[in-house]
Amino acid sequence: MIVLMEHLWFRARFSLAAILIELILFAWILSCPAFAYGSSSEDLIGAFSMQKTIKLAGSSECFSSSDAIDPLVPPQSQAAGAGALADDQPPSLAGFDFEPTTISSRSDQTVNLTAHIIDDQSGLWASAVYFEAPSSSQTAVALFNSGNRTSGGSKDGIYTVRMRLPKDDMNMVETGYWQLLNITLVDGDNNHRILQSDDLARQGLPVKLLVV
Repeated sequence: MIVLMEHLWFRARFSLAAILIELILFAWILSCPAFAYGSSSEDLIGAFSMQKTIKLAGSSECFSSSDAIDPLVPPQSQAAGAGALADDQPPSLAGFDFEPTTISSRSDQTVNLTAHIIDDQSGLWASAVYFEAPSSSQTAVALFNSGNRTSGGSKDGIYTVRMRLPKDDMNMVETGYWQLLNITLVDGDNNHRILQSDDLARQGLPVKLLVV
């Protein structure tokens, strides 16, 4: 009987020791980073892959970095490589006008903008015209590119585009003078020229759109 009891006691001590060892090993495995984020390489990639968002210009809307396309940035294939003949001069604005200069706040009337833009090397890629509401709470943007070039070519062309001002919750355009903030010109080699409202006014170009 004594021998049997000693044998059972030995087996019980051995089982407790084995259980204790298993608990220690399990706790160590849980503390490993690989186990915390997943047991496979796919799980690890998913755990650390984060989608970034960016904002374009003054827009309050966020876009996925994989989907966002800035219309003022030419594709890499458009840019010429560095060298003696590399284009480092931005486009020039030879003329600009819009009509009408007064519209009704209740109408869906569009504003017709015309620009004469010159770039004698890589040619114009795109140009944007920014108008700001009297309260500075809204912005209207018109984009010139090859799709609305009415005559000439990318190195010397006339562009025409129609712009509609945004409306508020009452289906009305904010009344007062909408100020032309700037005109941004970009060529195929990503050279920029930004003409501010004062620059345009000094050239005798229109910079105010009245909404009544």
